[in-house]
Amino acid sequence: MISLSIDGLEEEPMSSAYFFRSESEMNDLEQHALNECKGRVLDVGTGAGCHALVLQERGFEVVAVEQSSKACEVLRAREVRQVLNNDILLVQAGGYDTILLLMNGFGIGRNEQGLVALLKHLKSLLAPGGKIIGDSTDIRYFREESQEIDLSDSPPHEVNFEVGVDGVTERFAWIYPDEFLLEALAEEAGLKMNVIMYADEFHFLCELY
Repeated sequence: MISLSIDGLEEEPMSSAYFFRSESEMNDLEQHALNECKGRVLDVGTGAGCHALVLQERGFEVVAVEQSSKACEVLRAREVRQVLNNDILLVQAGGYDTILLLMNGFGIGRNEQGLVALLKHLKSLLAPGGKIIGDSTDIRYFREESQEIDLSDSPPHEVNFEVGVDGVTERFAWIYPDEFLLEALAEEAGLKMNVIMYADEFHFLCELY
């Protein structure tokens, strides 16, 4: 099990099996995102590779980018064919028709300034006519409903995670841009944004191009 706390509040433990989902176990938003993929695909923050493997089985050329060396060992063991153990910001080879950022992958940017830098870099990796496909969640409802969180000094779209696995804990910041903030940051990065679908009133899938 994976322990998780958000801004100091402990959440329900998450089963590691979640990261090994089959296509039939994925939610509608994930399946829709995979159906939107075209051509050569860069899967950013691949994790255990559930999305990369589905696309690979469909015949796509998929390059999996994952910063964790242990996760890369898992990816290779699961027979993901092309694995890059690297920070996405250090990846220079481009020409991708689709760049995939699922499971709130825009959060890799950590904060607004970092997300703009990430989007500018991803734009440089796109082939002509290529798109970035990702999802995000408006988390203001969570922050506003939680009376234990002091909102006075914290941007409404940013949180601090603490994740623990087998006694090893990692802390990191994450950003969850709502559609209006993401559109503004995308424009700053020289991209346009279009919402593809809403999973509910808080969670949406979009394309940037």
